[in-house]
Amino acid sequence: MDMIITNKEIDIVDICLPPHLHFSTALKFLKAGKHVICEKPLSTSVNEAQKLIDVSNSMNKNLYPVFQYRYGKHILILKDLISKGKTGKPIVASSEVHWNRNEEYYNVPWRGSWEGEGGGAILSHAIHSHDLLSYFFGNIKSVSANISTLVNQIETEDCASIAMTTEFGALISSSITLGAANDTTRLKLVFEKISVESGNNPYAPGEDEWIYTARDPNKKNELDNLIFEAKKNILQDHNGFTSFFQEVANHLMGKKSNIIKPEDGLKSIELVAAIYHAARTECKVYLPLDTNSLICKDWKPKKQI
Repeated sequence: MDMIITNKEIDIVDICLPPHLHFSTALKFLKAGKHVICEKPLSTSVNEAQKLIDVSNSMNKNLYPVFQYRYGKHILILKDLISKGKTGKPIVASSEVHWNRNEEYYNVPWRGSWEGEGGGAILSHAIHSHDLLSYFFGNIKSVSANISTLVNQIETEDCASIAMTTEFGALISSSITLGAANDTTRLKLVFEKISVESGNNPYAPGEDEWIYTARDPNKKNELDNLIFEAKKNILQDHNGFTSFFQEVANHLMGKKSNIIKPEDGLKSIELVAAIYHAARTECKVYLPLDTNSLICKDWKPKKQI
């Protein structure tokens, strides 16, 4: 690491380490004057994520959280429809992250532990889908949750059922398990004017074919034409990671870009904290969280003595 820090030819570092190392590593590189790309999660606490943003700003260096799902083909198409006012207000959404993770997966020492992974399925598996929900439906304003460890012998949760509301009053449900027979990720999104259903691609849901249905049957042709035009604007060799890194390059070169802001990474971490707090207290939790609260400092459960 010291060799990278002292090498003045290295301008940007991509952190793909186990989650418990993200904060300390990102902090060192930012303080050393490097731009930082950080895989999810940005950190394992709200206050640490905010600290990274503060240092990034003070050092005038960029911090890029990785949410490559946002650059999927149909993610871009739907976002285009939303920006043009063709969807109407968001009403109801559901997310399913039903994956298969067994004992072999958890043989990696840091996985499934609070100290190593920092969380379970909510932090490491559903975080991308939850990011898409807020990307389409607006900021999450309240959370109720049930979490449990039902599949593997690990410290962290591998199943969850979550209910959320957004700033626009929309309702969201999220179902998460690591005990499914296979890996599927699915979104269902109901807007005032259209309903949208994704495919089941677990790791790149935006690359599957999606179903768009106009609530008014007379608007079907108009909707089909809008989707056709949106597809024409997407590069043929486009995919999530390729587009993510291209946007980072564009941003660094001062070109027009569609980057993911560090504040989006912070919001994703804040939602994780809110879900854990809601599940443990069996109460509805409202966002934004009080940054002075204990849950923002550390969401890991206290060890029993």
